[in-house]
Amino acid sequence: MSSNHAGNPQVDAARQALCREFAKCINDNKLTVRVHVVEAAGKPAEAHFQAHDATGWHKTGETITDRLLVNALNETLEMLASKEHHDAWSVRRQSHADGHDTELKFHHEKFVGHLGDKLESALMGLLFRDHHDSSQDVRRSIRTPRPAHG
Repeated sequence: MSSNHAGNPQVDAARQALCREFAKCINDNKLTVRVHVVEAAGKPAEAHFQAHDATGWHKTGETITDRLLVNALNETLEMLASKEHHDAWSVRRQSHADGHDTELKFHHEKFVGHLGDKLESALMGLLFRDHHDSSQDVRRSIRTPRPAHG
């Protein structure tokens, strides 16, 4: 299974779960979210989300134990971690004896116009861009004016 391509039911479910939990946290003004993937016998076994606020880290949502979904989550998080930085978010991944933590920090100013019910779909488009989206990237649309012919 490859998280690079949508269309696989587990990958689609993993992306939806990530965007749903991230949207809940951002809407609650918790801009740093950690996904902890626990491994058993060297394979992803369960995952849960944690969000950071003024009082520290707190578990959010349900623990995910469906091994196919956890595996898809882990692959998707690896793919996101390979991107490291984006204009609207940054990510880092740490290994532990019992698994991995993937921590995403979202830049609030980039989400102000998308807060509420539409945030989950905005995150889906932002985190999981496909090859058709690259022409819409703001950084690619910047053009240097040609010098005037005189």
